[in-house]
Amino acid sequence: MTFKKVAVLGPGLLGGSVGLAMQQRGKSEVCFWGRSEEKLLAVRKEGFFASTNLAEVVAGADLVILATPVEFYEGLAERLIEVGGEFLVTDVGSVKGAVEEGCGKMLRSAGISFVGSHPMAGSEQGGFAAARADLFEGATCFICAGEDEAKERSVENFWEELGCTVKEVTANEHDQIVARISHLPHALATVGAKVALREPGEGAYGGGGLTDTTRVAAGNPAMWTGILMGNRTAVLEELAHAAKELTTMRDLLENKDEAGLENWLERAKNLRDKLSEFQSGLKDSDEDEYCHAS
Repeated sequence: MTFKKVAVLGPGLLGGSVGLAMQQRGKSEVCFWGRSEEKLLAVRKEGFFASTNLAEVVAGADLVILATPVEFYEGLAERLIEVGGEFLVTDVGSVKGAVEEGCGKMLRSAGISFVGSHPMAGSEQGGFAAARADLFEGATCFICAGEDEAKERSVENFWEELGCTVKEVTANEHDQIVARISHLPHALATVGAKVALREPGEGAYGGGGLTDTTRVAAGNPAMWTGILMGNRTAVLEELAHAAKELTTMRDLLENKDEAGLENWLERAKNLRDKLSEFQSGLKDSDEDEYCHAS
């Protein structure tokens, strides 16, 4: 890897998985910062240096990764500016517009380079205990274009080393995409859980469909509050589309339009059947872009 020492700020699922993936490859020193001494004990058991002292963790680092919930980024940016150092900053946050306007601008105005990134990997489970060295294998990582192409490319290389396929987007493009493919599905899973499981005990009779469609609703509520609020404009647009589709289904049922309902369900099935094709096609397209660029 390009980076000799990487400081990960936040020992949760994504931050922890970055550390484990790098440890497995053995090419860089990795250290962790966290607010809780208790949570850092598990990190140290895996052989990492971990401390609640930010200055101690980032000393000598050439890459700093923000891996806390996005609402803490600006506070961390202020502290990084105070500490100072010759490091590049990136992140793993699932919101980019607000991050670019807040944390990104703060760091750049202080002469610290920032390249926003978002690996599309995760789980409804959280914390370092859920971290995995293979979490990023085959995942897409969005990179927001910065002012320094060389530093942007170094961040791209970093995520590629961990197994990601990189996709360059603007912050606005990122937020629109993830509102559709990540934030809306989480919102719908939450609605499904609230409606389907409203009667205590009935969930025990459900099968795999109930489990699959509500799985991500088990995600950390505080974290998802920050995500949905941070990307609320794009999420509201997608919720409007979802409401329109629910209204369509309700109307078809009220009108006893069997043919129309089957056609509506068939269109959805066709989209779902093509999901694997879409995903593999996106990765192939990205690989072609890099081949042509090189």
